[in-house]
Amino acid sequence: IGLLLSVIVSFLTNCAPQKNGITYTPSKLPTKKNNTPQSKSYTSSNNQSYTKSSNLNTISKKLGINVSSSDNLKLYSEAASWVGTKYKYGGTSRNGVDCSGLTHLMYKAVYGKTISRQSSAILANDCKRISKSQLKEGDLVFFRTDGKKSSTPNHVGIYLKNNKFIHASTSKGVIITDLTTDYYVKNWITAGRVIR
Repeated sequence: IGLLLSVIVSFLTNCAPQKNGITYTPSKLPTKKNNTPQSKSYTSSNNQSYTKSSNLNTISKKLGINVSSSDNLKLYSEAASWVGTKYKYGGTSRNGVDCSGLTHLMYKAVYGKTISRQSSAILANDCKRISKSQLKEGDLVFFRTDGKKSSTPNHVGIYLKNNKFIHASTSKGVIITDLTTDYYVKNWITAGRVIR
């Protein structure tokens, strides 16, 4: 038996595969790397940390939208961090924010883009108009909510998915709303895609 073992060891040593001039013996065979993808983590602008693996359910519940790993997690985690913030005309902080302030701050945090601070200026200067059927996550939605018959928007939000958008409502603060809600259907102006 001892002779047989020495023959096998000798065979393996002499016939072991070579790569780049290095002989790989059974005790030195390379181990396969773990190809399990690491969870990406994102930190929202208020320092809430979200990871793909552990917080999709948390974000989904907060937004009332089924968020998946194929979605822009940075956008959805940022949106979740703003939900519930009170409305404040002219506000640009987590102590109070208006619709264009929210859009301005989220765009900077998620996309690193600085857009205008008023809804009408955002549409005029930072977007190309698109149809409602072309909406993709991160596009903007514009409305006229003061009862005036005008094509100039006075309200803006960020489209998420499944007809849902985030915006700062004067009565409810930062919320998620469905575009098919009668009030927003009636006051719809256009959608826009940021081109900056």
